[in-house]
Amino acid sequence: MGLYLYSSENAFQKAFHQLWLAPLPSKKLFQQMVLDQAANLLNEPNGLEKLYQYAHLFDASGLFVDKPWEDVHKLNPTLVRGTLHAGGVTAAAEVLSDLRILAVARGEYIHPKMSAGEATEFLTKVLALNIDLLIMKETEENRVKQLYKDEQASEILRFISEHCFSSRVFESLYQEVDNLAVQRPIVTEKILRLVASAKKLANGLKESDSKLARYERAVYAPTHMVTNTGAEYENKLRNCSDFLLIKEAEQLRDTMVQTGLVSPFHVIFLRFINQKRPYLIENILTLDDISRKNLQLHQPFISKLITSSIRIETRRSIYGLLRLLQRDIFSEDFIKEFEQLMTTPIHESILNRFLSVQNYATDDNLRALLVSEVINILGTPLGIGQGFNPTCQSTRALSYWSQKEPVMLLKMLNEFLITNNITIHFEGRAISSSLLSPGSLEDEAHIDFISFLLVPHLDSIYFEMLKQADGRGQDPHKWINPAFHLTGIWQGFSDIYSDLQFKENFYLYYHPANNPEINKGLPQPIGITIYNRSGQVLGAHAVLIQRIDSDPNGIIRIYFYNPNNDSLQIWGKSIQTSVTGNGELEGESSLPFEDFVNFIYAFHYPL
Repeated sequence: MGLYLYSSENAFQKAFHQLWLAPLPSKKLFQQMVLDQAANLLNEPNGLEKLYQYAHLFDASGLFVDKPWEDVHKLNPTLVRGTLHAGGVTAAAEVLSDLRILAVARGEYIHPKMSAGEATEFLTKVLALNIDLLIMKETEENRVKQLYKDEQASEILRFISEHCFSSRVFESLYQEVDNLAVQRPIVTEKILRLVASAKKLANGLKESDSKLARYERAVYAPTHMVTNTGAEYENKLRNCSDFLLIKEAEQLRDTMVQTGLVSPFHVIFLRFINQKRPYLIENILTLDDISRKNLQLHQPFISKLITSSIRIETRRSIYGLLRLLQRDIFSEDFIKEFEQLMTTPIHESILNRFLSVQNYATDDNLRALLVSEVINILGTPLGIGQGFNPTCQSTRALSYWSQKEPVMLLKMLNEFLITNNITIHFEGRAISSSLLSPGSLEDEAHIDFISFLLVPHLDSIYFEMLKQADGRGQDPHKWINPAFHLTGIWQGFSDIYSDLQFKENFYLYYHPANNPEINKGLPQPIGITIYNRSGQVLGAHAVLIQRIDSDPNGIIRIYFYNPNNDSLQIWGKSIQTSVTGNGELEGESSLPFEDFVNFIYAFHYPL
């Protein structure tokens, strides 16, 4: 039977062995024990893999006798989500049933009532119905409903998707990777995980058949010279002429520009030429005259950034550095503050918090992470994301400062690292985060390290401002936004509740036909109301209007930064935001002007 191949002394194996040996009338007495132990095992690393070893034996053991999962023809894909959400032994039974069907689909279990094709079709429907759990989109709706916390359901779906090919699910994964990558988020782990899953799904397909081929190449084999190991690759580089290294640099640069993804081979290459042939750095990190000029004028500084921050773990910052070099912000003060970041003493509380969540145990690694993430937020400010945290105000402020006041942001960060405190003045009173209860982060996995450090402190200040501005008879952001953002926010303010000419005034101040110079004052914060597909209000949300312009079809669109990195969203009924194909720059979302107006509830305007 194969049972004894897997026999060991763990609790699940003991319980399952007892169930296996029990006579049919007594099966019910042992089913509960097996499900209890399965539920425990699912909470352990590799629990699914361990349980899957038994999947072909579940029916023969009598695990599902007299239970809803007994007859495979009565199973309904639409009910899987609900039973997974139920938790406990009910969810465990659903997982075991799905693993059994996966074994059938893979030909590892010949079921008397279900063919491999039928099993594959069943699992395909399950995955298609639950693609949101599989992909875990960072939408306001998922954040509000805390869908992201349903990790166990996501795990079983990912496990199924990686072991059972489905072209429909593959297409959904490709579309999600494409939509996410084009937005150039700083945190790319989710994209890399989806690429890995899709690569497993596509195993056996011809390269030309895979729509994800360019993403797979960017992650696993970005150039023709790449080998299986980093050591082999570096040895090849040592024996290359400048001509071949230039060709290699250009290929590596092209994959970053096309996908926003960075492989470990980018790290090996950049660190090698930075040390051995620094005159070739421009071939991987520059795209235009501004970036070439910045590199030529500040080569020692750029070389120091590479040495101090570029690691395999921080590789995304190579793309951030490429984009940073395209910005005309390399002033004397900018370089001074950035260099200070490399040596600023770090407060003990910050160090302890860092060590509690990261695997970097040394000051050198912490410094590398700090510098690399600052490169990312300054190079790609629209890639800063709030994850599943309700922190859109503070996340928006970080993007705003990264775009408009990079020196000020660096000074704030340097002071914070020393003092573990941020101070912002509101109507003449200093509000210091060290005197307030820090905001909490519900989700630390989907945010960058600078957000991890600063957002709890910024949130505490923001909520203190809300308290002080409460009860004034108008939306408190009229006073909060100019103070919280520190500089550059227009002093005029209108909200939909107190302005009878609200929409007309927005057109007056923001439509290019009425204000041709509108883009000179942007970005500006704006408040919107988010709805789900049914038109139900999910709540208020904070975004930045980046610019207003005609798209390639001549339609006036509002291009905006959304703290949700996953910005391709249904905002209400049929209105869906766009992230590419309508003139968007990297990281921008957009809507036609008239559609965007439907969601605004508050905006600032120049006096």
